[in-house]
Amino acid sequence: MRFLQQSSQAIGYFWGVLGTCLGSLLISPLRNLVDLSNVALLYVLAVVVMAVSFGRGPAVVTALMASLCYAYFFVPPHFSLAITEGQYLLAAIIMLVVALIVSHLTSRLKQHADFTSRKSVESTKLYELTQELAGATTPDVVIELATQFLAASFGARQIRVYFPADFESASGPASPALLKQCIERHELLSRPTSQGRFYALIPLAAASSSQGVLGFEVESSTLGSQDAVEHIETVASIVAVALERSYFVEKARQTEIKHAAEALRSSILSALSHDLRTPLTALVGMAETIALGKVPADKQQQTLEAIRNQAVSISQQMTNLLEMAKLSAGKFQLNLAWQPVEEVIGATLQQVATQWKNRAVTVDLAKDLPPINIDAVLIERVLWNLVENAIKYSPADTPVEMLFKRVDEEMEIAICDSGTGISSENTETLFELFQRGKTESEIPGIGLGLSIAKTIVEAHGGTITARNRDGCGSCFRVRLPLGNPPCFEQMDGPA
Repeated sequence: MRFLQQSSQAIGYFWGVLGTCLGSLLISPLRNLVDLSNVALLYVLAVVVMAVSFGRGPAVVTALMASLCYAYFFVPPHFSLAITEGQYLLAAIIMLVVALIVSHLTSRLKQHADFTSRKSVESTKLYELTQELAGATTPDVVIELATQFLAASFGARQIRVYFPADFESASGPASPALLKQCIERHELLSRPTSQGRFYALIPLAAASSSQGVLGFEVESSTLGSQDAVEHIETVASIVAVALERSYFVEKARQTEIKHAAEALRSSILSALSHDLRTPLTALVGMAETIALGKVPADKQQQTLEAIRNQAVSISQQMTNLLEMAKLSAGKFQLNLAWQPVEEVIGATLQQVATQWKNRAVTVDLAKDLPPINIDAVLIERVLWNLVENAIKYSPADTPVEMLFKRVDEEMEIAICDSGTGISSENTETLFELFQRGKTESEIPGIGLGLSIAKTIVEAHGGTITARNRDGCGSCFRVRLPLGNPPCFEQMDGPA
């Protein structure tokens, strides 16, 4: 940059001397046709042009050359610097003074314009850096953006952020003593490296505390400019605020995770202590009654079936707990395959018949439903959870309805019951962990079935919703994308 400025100054001096002389030679034959005042204005115009184009130095040289050429070519006696009449001498002096004043004012105006333009560019770049840093949520991203900015704006190298924990182990151009001194003095420090470059250290001071020290290597001319130093200090302030914000963002995230883990643990302990302990107590009581021979022979089979149902219920709840833990950790993969939905329905109905022998479940299956690309085991779990939920919350003498139909490019599955429905205050949280349709209920369960169903359905790219029926009861609707099933006849080939 300095080389370019020096080259521009040299060109300005060259044109200030040569251009003034050539211009004077060209218009000198017209001296008898052009008034001297007009000639003087032409020279002043040349000074203004040089001041605007090349600055004060070339403009002053142009003013001096213009005064000499004006006296030599246009003031009688011509081609001589000996001015015999006082009015011509006064005119030449006035022209020189006016030219010098105009060159000074014009160059100052140009400097102010250049300074304003440079500051505008710097402000725009700082604004862009601030916008980028606003989206940075980790210290690594903040440091990467700051590195790119310093390298592009100042040609900086070896850019590094020294955090307070790294001070003692710092090596190279930034010693532990220099880093501590930089923090204590709250100012930019530098030390020479090689080839006219300096390694600069500037503290990253934020509102809460010092975030560390920013170190980088730049040309010595950069640190010699007060404007550049102020620009670097502004960048350091922005980076410090971004680092502080990213630190608090990480703290808030960790705190949120900790609170969520505590809430989850409390919910699990509550479920284990209430929803599992109660049926276990009943199970132990019934088993002891049989063991002591206090159950009549005609009622032993009924008691054994009750024990079995309690054990199945507890096993189901433990399975839900384990499945929800696996789903929440993301440790499951979909085993997708194209298959008819009838197979999944049949497996679900078989489970229902095993646990609820006398419970009616009706199935309304639309004709010509295409095969669907699903994980059959997981979708079977969804149907089982929804049917189990419907059976638990509806009268024993009412059927549970299962409806399957095609809606545009999706398959809609509806599980409906004739129970009391969903209360309005539970609609928003119904699919969350450990949420039940009724907070206080004698119906066994720990509020995981619907959450598991929602996780599985969304993993398939589908949706699940719940609403009350017009008469009584509720309906849970699952929509799964159909996709483009293959032609199984072509895949199987000719018989």
